[in-house]
Amino acid sequence: MKKILYSVMALAIAAISFTACEDVPEPYPMPDPNGGSTSTEVLEGTGTQSDPFNVAAARAYIKDGGSEDATVYVKGIIVNIEEIGGSYGNATYNISDDGTSTNQLKVYRGYGLGNSKFKGEEIKTGDVVVVSGQLVNFKGTYEFTQGNVLYSLNGETSGGGNIDPQADAKGDGTLGNPFNAVAATIEAQKLQSGAVSDKAYYIKGKVASIAVDKNGNVLNFDQGTFGNATFYLSDDGSETNAFYCYRVLYLGNEKWTQGAGDILKVGDEVIVCAKLTMYNSTPETQQNEGYLYSLNGKTERSGGGQTPQPSNDLGTADSPITVAKALEIINGYEPAGQSDTDAYVKGKIVSVDSYNDKYKSITYYISDDGTDNNQLQVYSGKGLNGADFASTADLKVGSVVVVKGQLKKYVKGDAVTPEINQNSQIISIDGQSGGSGGENPGGSTTSSLANGDFETWADGLPTGWKSASTASSATLAQSTDAHGGSFSVNVNGDEGSNKRLASQEITLAAGTYVFSFYAKATTADAAQVRPGHVPITDGKAGTYAYGEYANLNNSSWTQVTHEFKLDAETTVCLVAMNPKKSSYSSGKDILIDDATLTKK
Repeated sequence: MKKILYSVMALAIAAISFTACEDVPEPYPMPDPNGGSTSTEVLEGTGTQSDPFNVAAARAYIKDGGSEDATVYVKGIIVNIEEIGGSYGNATYNISDDGTSTNQLKVYRGYGLGNSKFKGEEIKTGDVVVVSGQLVNFKGTYEFTQGNVLYSLNGETSGGGNIDPQADAKGDGTLGNPFNAVAATIEAQKLQSGAVSDKAYYIKGKVASIAVDKNGNVLNFDQGTFGNATFYLSDDGSETNAFYCYRVLYLGNEKWTQGAGDILKVGDEVIVCAKLTMYNSTPETQQNEGYLYSLNGKTERSGGGQTPQPSNDLGTADSPITVAKALEIINGYEPAGQSDTDAYVKGKIVSVDSYNDKYKSITYYISDDGTDNNQLQVYSGKGLNGADFASTADLKVGSVVVVKGQLKKYVKGDAVTPEINQNSQIISIDGQSGGSGGENPGGSTTSSLANGDFETWADGLPTGWKSASTASSATLAQSTDAHGGSFSVNVNGDEGSNKRLASQEITLAAGTYVFSFYAKATTADAAQVRPGHVPITDGKAGTYAYGEYANLNNSSWTQVTHEFKLDAETTVCLVAMNPKKSSYSSGKDILIDDATLTKK
């Protein structure tokens, strides 16, 4: 950003020196990045929401090497639309300062107002837009990279954190003094793009609008499979200064269930408890990290439910609470409830109950002395530092664990179960914390493989899956067709060249490793994938080593594995290649999910 600001200031000084009274910036000679003739462009704006770049300034920013990680705003006129809508709901179009194809900027696979999906008719040639996102030079083309957002359309904005600077921010985010929508927006805007707040906040307002699924149900995302709802709230129930509540669970942090009569209406007064994030340029609640604390004053589901409870002393990773203390806290929840932040509980495994193959999790019991007296259920928990389990054999009775997760008093009929709620993870086992690797409870070693379940995304990409080398060559997109959890990654195919999904660089000790993931075709046409790895030296990819091709269909997930041996400590990228069209491959898009790396 400093480079472009410096250029604008220098030009302004030059203009003053020669004309003494001119306010118009001097022309900036710009070569066409696609090899065209040199033209003259006028730079305007600083790239902020209130003072967006014009297209000329955005192109200069890219040419001068501006940060590709910074979120900037650019104003322009739509020249043409290359694609819009489709299965992913994004659009690719070009903008320029005068609406012609001269000196244009590509907007690649972006979303609509308020980070909404395009359906196909929202924008047209000649529209004046402001777009926010990251600018890049992609193989000579100046463009907004995938995941950008339409901030305004012909002067109109909708949601997405577009707040009136004169609007009043109220509250401090506590239960006793919740944020209003404006304050929640401002708090989220303090975060870097993709970052998540380290604690949950309470936000109060009236429902302004509601996202629904294809059947018109509030329970969006496959008729309630994930049991969450997406809506905007504001102080007065209008869309002015509204805050985006994304994938929020129901009262008591439970799933919405249409059959139970769970209803959300425009105008309802709600309090939401959630962590905050900045998704590209949109301030919102972090998906699946929020729930309704109250709905029109009600804090329980009809017929009983889980009422969120204050945190109390829930321990830390270095100083966990005992099982006895956890039970004391849970017993105080009346009639039921759960903690609004994670607890750290230390105990000894009493028994291993069951394995969930879909989520690769285990339900087990812990107590302070290893007996079944005063035990605590760990429901559908993950392994060391969130790693997947392979079977119940991965946990051993008698092991001492520190578990991180929410405490919960689960009530069903007359049965009451004190538990650590699902999505917990083991922080340490028998004194081993794992670090960047470490012993998995089953005896194999799970190495650091960031975001192997593809649940965490930032700037349109899954975190941990963008190499610094040339190993990453595929265009990626988020998909809700998942093997486990809520998301998988769509790896775009190309009939003319091989495309690779690649992990970030990982340094591994000598030994034998197994890289595994689940894959699926996206269309009725068969697709293929080939697993592998590549050594990275001084930031450059070496010789790729691949396993066998796997044939994929779109009706079921296929597990794909690649075993490889390292003779010495090596930095590698793990890769999944989507091969180009040939006699044995189709070059079609594929989905990948639940990737793991284990040391034998």
